[in-house]
Amino acid sequence: MNAHDPRSDADLTRLLSEAVDGVEPTDSLGEIRARTRGAGSSASPRRWWYAGGGLLAAAAVVTAVAVLGGGPADDRAVDPAAPSVARPAVTADVELYWLGTTPQGPRLYRELTEVVVAPGENKLAAAVRAVVEGSPDDPDYRSAWDGHLVESVEQDADGSVDVLLTRGGSTPRSGALGARQIAHTAWDVLGERVEVSIETSDPSGPSEGVGVGPDGNDLGVLALVSIDSPAEGQQVSGTFTATGRASSFEATVPWEVRDAADEVVLDGFATAEGWMDRLYPWAAEVDVSGLAPGTYTFVAMTSDPSGGESGGPFTDTRAIVVP
Repeated sequence: MNAHDPRSDADLTRLLSEAVDGVEPTDSLGEIRARTRGAGSSASPRRWWYAGGGLLAAAAVVTAVAVLGGGPADDRAVDPAAPSVARPAVTADVELYWLGTTPQGPRLYRELTEVVVAPGENKLAAAVRAVVEGSPDDPDYRSAWDGHLVESVEQDADGSVDVLLTRGGSTPRSGALGARQIAHTAWDVLGERVEVSIETSDPSGPSEGVGVGPDGNDLGVLALVSIDSPAEGQQVSGTFTATGRASSFEATVPWEVRDAADEVVLDGFATAEGWMDRLYPWAAEVDVSGLAPGTYTFVAMTSDPSGGESGGPFTDTRAIVVP
């Protein structure tokens, strides 16, 4: 063991003094805030989901290493070729909204799924990216944003959400229903309804923007029946519980199980918790223990007292597998 050199303590003290000389933490914080607001700016402060949050911490670590590290002969020299340790992505359960076909034209269906939250994102950003750039699990659904990319998702101090997208040159405009697709997804993630603004830049034409307020007629936008579970392609056996939401006449939600030939092999109905003013939860116990192994289709629908005069019932389907 080498003898302690008292000169190293003096050198360390001198280096630390030089490193902090002239630093005024209180005034610097105010200066940083002033610079980030911008001179004369009246914009509200925002939380940027994609902004890097570790710059100050990283700078502090670099400073500490520079001050406390040894000289050229230090045994702790860092190999520049060594791989850095990246923070792993995580997953989150979210409720995404997709377009589907109904007797009254395209409507939004809700699909419960799992998304990857990448480093630098949060759950809201990941959900918006999923409905814009991703695809649904149910092949009957689709996105209004095919060909678009998410540039940023931010939330203002008042809670409102701003989404910036880019569109490919040949991608059609999404329209109001596409805006509601993003808005309903954001509302479910946040657990509250806020203003959602969507701006789309177009390399081949003018940019466009659309806003969605927290109020609106859900029954004119959402499908009047939807399935939350089972998931598409889920394996079921014995008796399973099907769940979803509906606004159906007298809260009655008929359901069927159909075989590969589209023949009804089981049927029944659930009673939702309400109807008329909004979508209400429903649940049904479905016994498939008597079915032969194979792939079937579970169908939930609205009750149609008109006998088809209004275009027929709303429906939602899931492929299920009986082992």
